Amino acid sequence: MKRGFTLVELVIVIGLMLAIAAVMFATLGGRKNNTDLTSTVQQMVTLLHRAQSDSMQEEQDAAWGVHFANSTNTPPFYALFTTAYSTSTVVGQYQLPATVAYQTSTLAAGATQDIIFSPLSGTASVSTSIGLYMPKESAAFSSTISIASSGTVSY
Repeated sequence: MKRGFTLVELVIVIGLMLAIAAVMFATLGGRKNNTDLTSTVQQMVTLLHRAQSDSMQEEQDAAWGVHFANSTNTPPFYALFTTAYSTSTVVGQYQLPATVAYQTSTLAAGATQDIIFSPLSGTASVSTSIGLYMPKESAAFSSTISIASSGTVSY
Protein backbone atom coordinates (compact mmCIF):
# COMPACT_ATOMS: atom_id res chain seq x y z
CA MET A 1 0.00 0.00 0.00
CA LYS A 2 1.32 3.47 -0.92
CA ARG A 3 1.40 6.10 1.79
CA GLY A 4 0.98 9.80 0.95
CA PHE A 5 -1.44 12.68 0.74
CA THR A 6 -4.15 13.18 -1.82
CA LEU A 7 -4.42 16.40 -3.79
CA VAL A 8 -7.60 17.31 -1.91
CA GLU A 9 -5.86 16.96 1.47
CA LEU A 10 -2.98 19.18 0.33
CA VAL A 11 -5.36 21.87 -0.98
CA ILE A 12 -7.30 21.87 2.31
CA VAL A 13 -4.12 22.18 4.42
CA ILE A 14 -2.72 24.99 2.23
CA GLY A 15 -6.09 26.79 2.33
CA LEU A 16 -6.19 26.62 6.13
CA MET A 17 -2.62 27.92 6.37
CA LEU A 18 -3.46 30.87 4.09
CA ALA A 19 -6.57 31.69 6.12
CA ILE A 20 -4.61 31.66 9.39
CA ALA A 21 -1.86 33.81 7.84
CA ALA A 22 -4.43 36.36 6.60
CA VAL A 23 -6.04 36.66 10.05
CA MET A 24 -2.65 37.07 11.74
CA PHE A 25 -1.57 39.73 9.22
CA ALA A 26 -4.78 41.73 9.71
CA THR A 27 -4.54 41.49 13.51
CA LEU A 28 -0.88 42.54 13.66
CA GLY A 29 -1.48 45.42 11.24
CA GLY A 30 -4.27 46.80 13.45
CA ARG A 31 -2.13 46.47 16.55
CA LYS A 32 0.71 48.48 14.98
CA ASN A 33 -1.67 51.32 14.19
CA ASN A 34 -3.26 51.14 17.64
CA THR A 35 0.27 51.40 19.04
CA ASP A 36 0.76 54.62 17.03
CA LEU A 37 -2.29 56.14 18.73
CA THR A 38 -1.30 54.95 22.21
CA SER A 39 2.28 56.17 21.93
CA THR A 40 1.19 59.55 20.51
CA VAL A 41 -1.24 60.08 23.40
CA GLN A 42 1.42 59.09 25.95
CA GLN A 43 3.97 61.42 24.35
CA MET A 44 1.48 64.33 24.42
CA VAL A 45 0.63 63.69 28.08
CA THR A 46 4.33 63.50 28.94
CA LEU A 47 4.92 66.81 27.15
CA LEU A 48 2.02 68.44 29.01
CA HIS A 49 3.45 67.20 32.34
CA ARG A 50 6.88 68.50 31.37
CA ALA A 51 5.46 71.93 30.50
CA GLN A 52 3.62 72.03 33.81
CA SER A 53 6.69 70.92 35.78
CA ASP A 54 8.99 73.41 34.04
CA SER A 55 6.47 76.21 34.71
CA MET A 56 6.17 75.29 38.38
CA GLN A 57 9.96 75.28 38.69
CA GLU A 58 10.16 78.55 36.72
CA GLU A 59 12.65 77.08 34.25
CA GLN A 60 14.19 79.91 32.21
CA ASP A 61 12.06 82.30 34.31
CA ALA A 62 9.08 81.63 32.04
CA ALA A 63 5.74 79.93 31.75
CA TRP A 64 5.74 76.79 29.61
CA GLY A 65 3.07 75.38 27.34
CA VAL A 66 2.11 72.99 24.60
CA HIS A 67 0.81 74.15 21.22
CA PHE A 68 -1.53 71.82 19.27
CA ALA A 69 -1.97 72.58 15.54
CA ASN A 70 -4.46 70.84 13.25
CA SER A 71 -2.94 72.40 10.15
CA THR A 72 -4.55 71.96 6.77
CA ASN A 73 -1.52 72.93 4.65
CA THR A 74 1.15 71.11 6.71
CA PRO A 75 1.03 67.87 8.70
CA PRO A 76 -0.67 68.25 12.11
CA PHE A 77 1.76 68.71 15.00
CA TYR A 78 2.22 69.67 18.64
CA ALA A 79 5.07 71.63 20.21
CA LEU A 80 6.59 72.47 23.60
CA PHE A 81 7.27 76.20 24.02
CA THR A 82 8.20 78.86 26.56
CA THR A 83 6.33 82.12 27.34
CA ALA A 84 4.04 82.37 24.27
CA TYR A 85 3.96 80.19 21.16
CA SER A 86 6.08 81.36 18.23
CA THR A 87 8.71 79.66 16.10
CA SER A 88 11.43 81.32 18.20
CA THR A 89 10.10 79.96 21.54
CA VAL A 90 9.62 76.32 20.44
CA VAL A 91 11.78 73.88 22.40
CA GLY A 92 10.54 70.76 20.58
CA GLN A 93 8.07 70.09 17.79
CA TYR A 94 6.47 66.71 17.04
CA GLN A 95 4.45 65.63 14.01
CA LEU A 96 1.46 63.33 14.35
CA PRO A 97 2.04 59.92 12.74
CA ALA A 98 0.29 59.50 9.38
CA THR A 99 -2.10 57.00 11.00
CA VAL A 100 -3.28 59.45 13.72
CA ALA A 101 -5.35 62.65 13.41
CA TYR A 102 -6.98 65.22 15.67
CA GLN A 103 -10.72 64.82 16.20
CA THR A 104 -12.21 67.93 14.63
CA SER A 105 -14.82 68.08 17.41
CA THR A 106 -12.00 68.99 19.82
CA LEU A 107 -9.59 70.77 17.43
CA ALA A 108 -11.15 71.93 14.16
CA ALA A 109 -9.29 71.67 10.87
CA GLY A 110 -6.96 74.67 10.58
CA ALA A 111 -7.29 75.48 14.30
CA THR A 112 -4.68 75.67 17.04
CA GLN A 113 -4.86 75.38 20.82
CA ASP A 114 -2.27 76.55 23.36
CA ILE A 115 -2.18 75.15 26.88
CA ILE A 116 0.04 77.38 29.05
CA PHE A 117 0.81 76.47 32.65
CA SER A 118 1.22 79.19 35.28
CA PRO A 119 4.58 79.52 37.04
CA LEU A 120 4.64 78.13 40.60
CA SER A 121 0.98 76.96 40.71
CA GLY A 122 0.96 74.88 37.51
CA THR A 123 -2.63 75.77 36.70
CA ALA A 124 -3.63 75.58 33.04
CA SER A 125 -4.66 78.58 30.97
CA VAL A 126 -7.74 76.72 29.70
CA SER A 127 -9.81 73.69 30.53
CA THR A 128 -10.09 71.64 27.35
CA SER A 129 -9.87 68.26 25.67
CA ILE A 130 -7.75 67.11 22.75
CA GLY A 131 -9.16 64.11 20.89
CA LEU A 132 -7.16 61.81 18.63
CA TYR A 133 -8.33 59.01 16.38
CA MET A 134 -7.25 56.76 13.55
CA PRO A 135 -9.09 57.87 10.39
CA LYS A 136 -7.99 54.98 8.18
CA GLU A 137 -9.05 52.23 10.56
CA SER A 138 -12.38 50.45 10.29
CA ALA A 139 -12.35 49.88 14.05
CA ALA A 140 -12.98 52.93 16.22
CA PHE A 141 -9.58 53.56 17.78
CA SER A 142 -9.66 56.90 19.60
CA SER A 143 -8.44 58.59 22.76
CA THR A 144 -9.05 61.90 24.50
CA ILE A 145 -6.65 63.91 26.64
CA SER A 146 -8.38 66.17 29.18
CA ILE A 147 -6.71 69.20 30.71
CA ALA A 148 -8.46 70.78 33.71
CA SER A 149 -7.93 74.43 34.67
CA SER A 150 -6.38 73.09 37.91
CA GLY A 151 -3.59 71.62 35.76
CA THR A 152 -4.71 68.01 36.04
CA VAL A 153 -3.99 66.06 32.84
CA SER A 154 -5.80 62.77 32.25
CA TYR A 155 -6.49 60.40 29.39
